[in-house]
Amino acid sequence: MDQELQHFINGCIAVEETTASIYKIFMNLIPEERPFWLDLYKDELEHSFWLTSGSRSEVIELLPSMKLLPSMDHITNTLVFIEGKITQIKKNPVTFESALRTALEIEESMVEIFTNEITANLLATDHKSLNDKLIAAERIHVTKIEDMMICRGFLQLS
Repeated sequence: MDQELQHFINGCIAVEETTASIYKIFMNLIPEERPFWLDLYKDELEHSFWLTSGSRSEVIELLPSMKLLPSMDHITNTLVFIEGKITQIKKNPVTFESALRTALEIEESMVEIFTNEITANLLATDHKSLNDKLIAAERIHVTKIEDMMICRGFLQLS
């Protein structure tokens, strides 16, 4: 495997696992919302599994040209952003609303969306349009988080 591609996939794995770790922290800090955070945590671990498992060759075949992929700088910046949020969380009190806003920022990042696209490709097994699956995978976490924010009055529909 091309070293640049290997580095890219490892970066995506790191983003998934770091995102999972922030959701685990939220599970512990906001135990009354544990099922919500656990759901997101498990999804992130599943995404990481797809990238690290025997399906790796399938992932590679599904990748577009390296020119179309997010840059390693973007992956690095995403990791720095998430790790910075983890540091903030450990030093400052966290409300459910601030945790949701942090999660939404992470999920809307380009790298996270891209990794969800890979997962959707791997899971595309029926005749439904692959494009529909990609769009659904991109939005699933964002939608879960936004729905919870609306439910709790932290976000209003425009």
